[in-house]
Parts: sequence; structure tokens; C-alpha cells
Amino acid sequence: MIIPHDFGIELIEYEAKGKKNEFPLFEECPNCKCPSPGNLHRNGYYWRYAVTEEFSIRIPICRMKCLHCEANFSILPDFLIPYYQHTIHTILGRVLQNLEGKNQMATVSY
Repeated sequence: MIIPHDFGIELIEYEAKGKKNEFPLFEECPNCKCPSPGNLHRNGYYWRYAVTEEFSIRIPICRMKCLHCEANFSILPDFLIPYYQHTIHTILGRVLQNLEGKNQMATVSY
């Protein structure tokens, strides 16, 4: 399960803080709704890329596990799209460029 979260910071600051970001605390499990104290445990991190127009960096994504229902979930920063490496700002910027007719990709002729 993926839980989007607004950290209130941009990608560069998130990357600089790394595992020391202020990850949210839950009062109940997002899956089974049991009380979180004693049931929700940080289950480590995984690394994924965040790609923008200017750079590509690796950032940590926090994983949690409920000991009651055994569900695992990831806390994904809201500037990322699940299962995509490009940030939401990058994708929306490209869509806007295409809508305005400013597509910067080279045209290939066959």
C-alpha cells in the first residue's frame, strides 16, 4: 500500500535530510484501523530515483508494517508518482509544453 504524504519540503531538501525526514506518525493502521501504538513499526527503507529536467537523485522511502494485520505500506513524498521515476512537476511541465506546442523533443523522420 502506498501512502502519499506532504512533507512540506522540496525534493532537494528531502534528499539532503534522507532518513532523517519527519515521517508521519499514525494513530491507526491505514489498512485494518487498529490502534498504532505497539502495532506499527518502521520496516526499513528502500531507495528510488527521482528524475527532474535537471538531475536524477536517489532518495529513501520509508516502509511501515502493521504487526496486527501484517500489511506493509510505503510513505511516498507527494512530489513523486507511484511507480514512476519522474517527479509530478516534471511530468506536468512536459504535458504543458506539449499543450502549448513547445515540444522540445527532436522529430525523427524515417
